Amino acid sequence: MIRRRPSLPRGRHRDGQAAAPAPHYTWDHEARAEAATPEITWPGWSVLHGTGSWFFHAIATWPTPEPPLICDRTVEGIKGQMREAEMTALLQRWAPAFPPAVTGRF
Repeated sequence: MIRRRPSLPRGRHRDGQAAAPAPHYTWDHEARAEAATPEITWPGWSVLHGTGSWFFHAIATWPTPEPPLICDRTVEGIKGQMREAEMTALLQRWAPAFPPAVTGRF
């Protein structure tokens, strides 16, 4: 014979009672709003704000072998580094695989 243990009340959910709502918190409204503005200006980037680290993080969303990951304390710093990373990616993309051959003296 298998005996069932009586169910014990656990946590905030009790048998026969409605579940108590859990509080929902959002942190750093201003910083999250600041992180959303570069995403609008640069659609090829995803910008996040770390609530624990207080850093802004940006990662490129275009297809690359290794997407650049950028971290900075300010949005202006992120924007400058994003601009730099885009220019570097463009230069690497359009740079010739081999240097041009020199055929004579100039």
